This record gives sequence, structure tokens and C-alpha cells, in this order.
Amino acid sequence: MISDFHRGDQIGKYQIITQLSVGGMAELFLGFTAGPGGFRKYVAIKRILPDVRSNESFERMFLDEARITAAFNHPNIAQVYELGREEDGLFLAMEFIAGQNLDQLTAAYLRRREPIPLGLSVAIMRDVCLALHYAHTFTDPSGRPSPIIHRDVAQKNVMVTYDGVVKLLDFGIAKARNSLDQTRAGMVKGTAGYMSPEQVRGQPLDGRSDVFSAAVVLWELITGERLFAAKTEREEMASILKAPIASPRHRSETVPEALAEVVLKALERDPKHRIPSAKEMARALDQAAGPLMLDTDQRAALMRQLFEKKVASTRALLESADDVVAGKGDAGAAAQEESAANVKVETALRVEAAPKAEPAWKEPSPKKAPPPAPPRPADTDVDSRARHTEARAAPTTLQAASAPSENKTLNTALWVAVLGCIVLGGSYLAMTLTRTLDADVKPEPTLQTFQDPRLKVFPEPGQPVDPAGLTTDGGVPASATAAADPKDKDKDDDKPSKPRGPQGKMTLIINPEAEVFLGKRSLGKTPLFNATLPVGTHLLRIVGPDKKARMLSVPIEAGKTSKHRFALKDIPEAH
Repeated sequence: MISDFHRGDQIGKYQIITQLSVGGMAELFLGFTAGPGGFRKYVAIKRILPDVRSNESFERMFLDEARITAAFNHPNIAQVYELGREEDGLFLAMEFIAGQNLDQLTAAYLRRREPIPLGLSVAIMRDVCLALHYAHTFTDPSGRPSPIIHRDVAQKNVMVTYDGVVKLLDFGIAKARNSLDQTRAGMVKGTAGYMSPEQVRGQPLDGRSDVFSAAVVLWELITGERLFAAKTEREEMASILKAPIASPRHRSETVPEALAEVVLKALERDPKHRIPSAKEMARALDQAAGPLMLDTDQRAALMRQLFEKKVASTRALLESADDVVAGKGDAGAAAQEESAANVKVETALRVEAAPKAEPAWKEPSPKKAPPPAPPRPADTDVDSRARHTEARAAPTTLQAASAPSENKTLNTALWVAVLGCIVLGGSYLAMTLTRTLDADVKPEPTLQTFQDPRLKVFPEPGQPVDPAGLTTDGGVPASATAAADPKDKDKDDDKPSKPRGPQGKMTLIINPEAEVFLGKRSLGKTPLFNATLPVGTHLLRIVGPDKKARMLSVPIEAGKTSKHRFALKDIPEAH
């Protein structure tokens, strides 16, 4: 069964199977809606992230994408089914596409050290041109022309399904007549290396701009190289305006001369000399390389061969919807409770966009009794037991204090005995309270920082100085652990040790998932919930899918749960 933090959540009428990705502005989920007789429709759900819900410009762009593409009906354009709003903000329910984009397709052939088949490249871009022509000549249901320019035709926005169908994605920055978010004059939107010259200059655009971008993608697929490669986006834009454009035959003379001419014609910097429309480009590709093009079945065979494991994973993911449905019955009550708790933790983590120097919840002031408060999310067992103990102890203390005044006829000997008991009991209570207060006093949390193990540790005034300037895995000076035998350190890292001293807990979510190490010991893969760690600051080693080691400093406080959420790319790499 696939484990996922959002599994079983509800967005609109859709149940969530898993989170697919998180970007700078939105998150993407795989979900489904069910009906009678085993009916099930899978969808991709795009939802605005909490941090940008107040960004009116992005929300207008989000609404633009929904309004524009909801009316589309073309086999080579990803469809939008629904635009909705709930407490967590706007969401789009779109066609779920089981496949890979051109960036992933290119990477797969690079791993095999093979060029992308020419017939595959040309067939893909021919279908993209047909989708663009549909958008460029679109008319609304009333018959009024509403031409739409994509403005971001790039490898990341072209997908090939495992069934060999080409899909053009993401009209999020498209500009249509009557668009809610009109692009201001001089504003440049798009992917730097794939813009047309007029787009770079901020000039008015028509369909010929998308033709140029499609030709850039085709040139790169044919040659296996970047056309306008540069170190910065600014340099890429300068290359688009001035850099020489080589014929795609420079890499391989097996590329037909007629095909190279079509590509170069579509890459003319002056729109007047460029191929005039996406439909004309599709027709020119058919004429120049029609016999070479792979049909849908041939493309499907290649995709399934390249991505055999991912096809199986996708199938398993879709079939896991049965577990989500089953979890909604009585038999899955426990799983629902756990999912609800996870949602609460996630909500708290979303609010904490960055680590804070103060604890998430403050203890009530001892000077006056606070008003009753709802239970805190994700309470630890230690916190819960402490509160229950305090609740039971309070009445007992009050009763003991009031008992001596109930009977005024006690004789002198009894008064002496009672006073003696009070004195002894008071002493015992004072000692007990002193130990309890000492145990409950926790150090002020420190601001979380990323620590580099190569940096020397400078102690506070009055603390012993470690001449070697080394740190332990917990991020504290090595001199503080000098009593430990260095020879036994590796043994301790390799196996779990018995708890020593006060403990705390950590909830850590990293996207995409990564393995977390404390020294040489693996704490498991994220998301981690309520992992028990000794009190102190720990330097964790994070290893993601790219196999790169990253370092993350996490403070742990006694009896508290430290909660953190990061994007893997934001955690600094270890050097």
C-alpha cells in the first residue's frame, strides 16, 4: 500500500491518492471521483499554495488558465474539467496524463547514450503544431474569434503519454482577448531559452511567436543540444536576438535537407519571413519527413520500452485508489484517524513557512489562570501525561490544605500531630515541586540554522574551548563529549542506543522524499512523524533521489515536537 501524507484528503468532490509535485506557486495532486457501478475518473488537481493565495496577480493568472482551457476540446491539449474554490483556496481539476514530458524523454535517451529517433521527434512536434493552430484560431461557443497564444512552448510543457499521444500543457501565461490578467507592455513572460525575439523585446505577439518556440524545441530534439544555451537567462535572451543559428544537419547529415530547411524557416528572427502559422509548419513537416514519422502505436511501444518501471508504478498508483475507497468504511476507521492527525500536522507546518525562534505554543503564565484552550495538535505523550498529572494533583493539594480547619474541638496533642504532619508534608511537597520544576524548565529554543561541519565552533564566554574546533553529530562541541571513547563512536552510530537524558520528538517533511541520517544511523525516509531524539541540536544528513548529501540543523527540546517542512532544493549541500 502506498503511503502518502495527503492520501485520503478531499479536494472538492475528488479524493486524493498522492501528491505529484510542489512548485513555487502551486501543488499538484492525483485524485479521482467515483460513481455507481465502479465508475472512476482520475484527475490531476492543481491547487494554489498557501503562501501565494494573497497574490492577486497569480490568482488572476490561475483563473485565466481555467477559463481559457476549459473551452478547449482537442486531442493534443490537456483538458480542464472543473474550477473550484474551498477553504484551502482555488483548485483546477484537469486531465490526468500518464506519461513523460520531453525533458524526461531526452534524459532517458541520454542515459541510454542514444539519440532520440528522428521520426519520433518530428511526429511529436507535428502534433504540437496542430494543437497550437487550434488555440491560435479558437472561437468561443458564440462563434466569436478568441485567438490564444501559448507563450511558453518548451520541452517541459510537452508530454507524450505511455499510449503514444502528444499533449500540450500549461496555458497558464497564455493571453487571450478579454483576458482577466492582461500582460503589461514591456513585461516578459515565458521560458527564457524558448522565447521568440519579439517576446524577448516585449512586443505584441501572434501565433508566429509560438511557431518560433516550437522550432527551437524541434531543433534541440534533432540535435540533442541546447540552441540558446547560456549561463544566465539574460544571456539566453541576448542569444535569441543575435547568436547565429546552425542548421540541424550540423550534428548529423542523415537529417533530410528539406526538414532542416523547414526548421530554419520557422526560426527566422523576423516574423514576416517566418513560417506564417502553426498549421503551415505542421504541413511542411509532413511534406519534408512524412515517411519517417512514427505513428501512435510505434510511439507507445517506445515509451513503454523506455519507461517500463514507471508504467508499472503508475498502474499500481491508480489501482491503489481501491485502498483509499476501502479506508472510508468502518474497517478503515483507524486509518482515517491517523490521516486526520496528519492533516492537522500538515496544516501547522504550512503556517510555519520558515523556522521561528519562538516555540509554536507558549506555556500559560503562572500569574493568572488562562481561559480553557482547545487541545494542541500533535501533542506528545509526555505533554499529555504531564497535563493529566497536574489535573489530578491540584484537588489533592487543596483538600490537604483545608483539612485542619474542619474540626475545632481537636485537643492540643492532636493539633501538635497535625502541625507536624503539615510541616513534614510541606517539606516533601516542596522537594517534589523543586524536582518537577527543575525537570520542566526547558532552555529557550534557538533560531534554526544550517551548520557546515567544516566550520569551527566558538563557545560562549566561560565555556571550555575545544582546541580542535570539531563538532559532534549533534552540532555541539566535541569537547562536551570528551568522556566518550572515540573508538566506540561508530558502534553507537550503527545501532540504536538506549535513551540517555531527556527526549524530544521531530516531525520532518521534505519534498521530494529523502532519507534522513543521524551520524551513520538512518532515521528513515520522509515524511517522518514524531521521531524520538535526544534533547539538543542535531546535524542531520539528508540524501534525496539525486543521491547528493545535504546538511540540516534541527533543535530538539524536551517534551516537545519540533516540526519542519522543506523543499529538498532549499537544503544546502554538504561539501
